[in-house]
Amino acid sequence: MRALLQAGALGMALAIIVGCTRAERPVNAGGSVAQADVVELKVESVSSGPEGLAVSYVVHNGSPREVLLVDGLPEWGPTGFVGLAPERAYVELSGDGAVLLRALVPVPEDFEVEMPEVPNVSPLAPGATVSSRLVVPLPLRTSLPYSQGPETTLELSAVRELRLRVGYLPDTSEVRLHGTTESGGRTFRSAEYGQVVTRQRLLDSGPLSLDGVK
Repeated sequence: MRALLQAGALGMALAIIVGCTRAERPVNAGGSVAQADVVELKVESVSSGPEGLAVSYVVHNGSPREVLLVDGLPEWGPTGFVGLAPERAYVELSGDGAVLLRALVPVPEDFEVEMPEVPNVSPLAPGATVSSRLVVPLPLRTSLPYSQGPETTLELSAVRELRLRVGYLPDTSEVRLHGTTESGGRTFRSAEYGQVVTRQRLLDSGPLSLDGVK
């Protein structure tokens, strides 16, 4: 898991405001910086209940062009892929910290997979805002597409830092999109791993307050 944390953090510098942030730098060190980007993530609520830990948030595209959110995580059944899970999120745990992630997770360098797990993408027009909600079971458990060790469990009362990260593609001009899937009232398209992993940027919420949630 440490290797995955390092891969996700490589070359990433984020301007953070608690609960609301803009992404200004690429996730991958080799990517380009588009200074015109003003894509914002704002967490509106964090709550817990019988269904688990729920986070409601919005993403606003203040840039002059369409962006693609990398937030259509797949749902798997006994026979394989069954569709998109509109409230699913990856869970990454490290010590007493937890990251809820709706983005492409890069395949670790020392890992071999037949087919990478690539979330579907959804368009967000210039000036548009989209609302989303995710729910993860409690207690929190490591939930990532590429297992690199034993599953880690963390009680919500033991979490000292909680963050949300959402991936998006600021440059869509050469992204090859395939198919169309409707989920949760939104339209998603599939994209190729190589194009997403090299273009993806991450919006980071900063530390989220858990006061009154535990």
